[in-house]
Parts: sequence; C-alpha cells; structure tokens
Amino acid sequence: MRLLVCIKVFLVAILLSSVVCAQSFMEKEPYDPIENINRKTHEFNKGLDRYAIRPTSNFYGSYVPELIRIPISNFRGNLNEPKRFINHLLQRDLSGAGVDLSRFVINSTLGIGGLIDVASMWSIYPRSTGFDETFNSINIPQGAYVELPLFGPSSARGTVGLITDYALNPSKPITAGIDGIVMLGVEVANVFQKRYEFSPMIDATLYNSADSYAATRNVFLQTKQDFNIDDQEADFFDPYSED
Repeated sequence: MRLLVCIKVFLVAILLSSVVCAQSFMEKEPYDPIENINRKTHEFNKGLDRYAIRPTSNFYGSYVPELIRIPISNFRGNLNEPKRFINHLLQRDLSGAGVDLSRFVINSTLGIGGLIDVASMWSIYPRSTGFDETFNSINIPQGAYVELPLFGPSSARGTVGLITDYALNPSKPITAGIDGIVMLGVEVANVFQKRYEFSPMIDATLYNSADSYAATRNVFLQTKQDFNIDDQEADFFDPYSED
C-alpha cells in the first residue's frame, strides 16, 4: 500500500509537469523527457516477459484446454463492462454505454456470470475504454510518454487514468464476495491468455526489432491515434495492460 501511494505521487508529478510543458504525442517527435528511465523500465519489463510471462503463457496456451481458458478470460472481460459503461457515460457516448450495459446483462445472465460471451455471438462486441479516454474527451493532454513497471507503455494522462480506473472500478462490489486468491488467479490467467493469443505481434515488437523500446513506443502511439475508432479489443495488446 505504501509503495502504491509513492507510485501515485510520482505519476501525478509527471502529469503536472507534462501539462505545463503543453506537449503531446501527436508531434513528429515523441515527447519522451524521461527516456533514460523509461528504457531501464522497458528492459525490466522485457526481461520479465522473456523469462516468465512468455514461457508460462506458451505453456498455458498449449496445455490448458480452451474449455477452461476461454471462460476464465470471458469472466474477466465481463467484469470490465461496468467500468466501460461509466466511462462511456462520462464521454457522453450513449451508444457505447448501451453496448456495455447490454453485454453485461446478457453475459451475466445467459452467459452464466460472464463465462460465455453470448453477446459477441450476437455481434454485440466490447468497446474498450477507460479514464484515459475520458480525460481525452475533455481535452486533457496526454503529456509525457511513460513505461510503467509490469503495466508497460502508457502516458502521464494514461497512468493517472489507470489509477482512477482502479480506484473507481464499479465492479468492486461484484467481486467483493469472491475469494481474493480466486480473483488473483483469474487476473493472472487472463494475462497469460492474452499474451498467448497475441504472441506473434508481441514477439515481433519485443524481439524482432532493432530497438524494442522505440518499437513498443511507436506501436503505443499509433494505437492512441486511433482513440476514437470503435474496436473489438484486439487491435493491439500490451502484455501488461489491465484489460
């Protein structure tokens, strides 16, 4: 808890300095004033992926049946729908909020608590969003590029958005009655599943590029340029992402 508070203070400081500088990622050159720190964090994340996340995810995807893997991933995804609903409302996107609500109701009932993604079977696909996009909708600048330990590429605004997503997640009352170890297992399994699904893209970025840090940053920036384009949660996956 104490460590989390320190991280929050550090990240808010980055956001404030970024707003003062009034620079954004849309410039020709990425705004990366703490590149030296970011590169060290990137090497830590890359080492974690190389020696832990990638081999474990390959084992998980190869030896754990889809009959187990997919329902766990669906359950984790369904818990994100209330958060998306709140953010779409704050963004005045009633269509997106309607999709979130529909998906949550359908999958929580017909989908047996979210284990089966019935909504997607009916072509009602998830629309990924969070407080980063909500802050963007009220013209708060992205600020400096930041690579976070464990969570990967982000921005100053995105980092505060990540904290806000966690602090104000409306799914907390839903998961309050579930054992913490079970929820931790769900989170970890979801990371391994996503890493396994997007392995070719992630491996190409991290291990088949001359400068994996620059490649990761470029993919992240390109993704953020498409903020307002509806997706199905699969345009880009960061192995450390909350979703």
